[in-house]
Amino acid sequence: MAGQLPLVLDRPDRHRMALFQVGAEGQEAWDRVQALVRGEVRFAFVWGGSGSGKTHLLEAAARAGGGIYWELTALRREAAAAGLPPEALLATGSGVDLVALDGLEAIAGDADWEAAVFHLYNRLDEEGGRLLAAATANPNSLGLAREELRSRLHWGGSFPLGRLSDAERLAALQGHAEARGLALKDEVGTYLLRYYSRNMHQLMAALERLDAAALAERRRLSVPFVKAQLGL
Repeated sequence: MAGQLPLVLDRPDRHRMALFQVGAEGQEAWDRVQALVRGEVRFAFVWGGSGSGKTHLLEAAARAGGGIYWELTALRREAAAAGLPPEALLATGSGVDLVALDGLEAIAGDADWEAAVFHLYNRLDEEGGRLLAAATANPNSLGLAREELRSRLHWGGSFPLGRLSDAERLAALQGHAEARGLALKDEVGTYLLRYYSRNMHQLMAALERLDAAALAERRRLSVPFVKAQLGL
């Protein structure tokens, strides 16, 4: 069971590098992650708030780089359920060249988990592996108690993802819609941004819902159809 817990790259294929919308504020983070996937650098830390694309980027990087993706909130729950200490659980990634570690804010202040991540970092460093980590804030603002861990997380640079503009959100929506075989016209996407949400998590969930409805009813995405399906 322990060997199966970390492998969570079974999400929909929409989390691909080609579908990640790079915002003007996140260009440096994007460039760094691409370099890490190519093996040109070995460590990077990216951060941003809800909807900034952290999970998409880390899952896509793990796929593209032949690595594994770990989300720490879920991993802690599974570790507790399996009765495994953090060190033993993270050791199941031994031999993997790239680890994408998401949600570091979830372990802030937990000595055992901070120690386990610290040792994971050192192991990857010794083995020539790569680590891509992400959180809601930069390492110094997460409340991590272990100074050595904060220091390690800064070694590869700390890069904000920033926020997407409305034009960038619209481009992201249209890219994901096209990947699903949907045509999302500007007027429909703009309507969603104006009257539904600007949060990318919520917009992606709405797109999934609209995709299912459009397929079931054999309809195209139009403003009236969107209004009816989302109750706007």
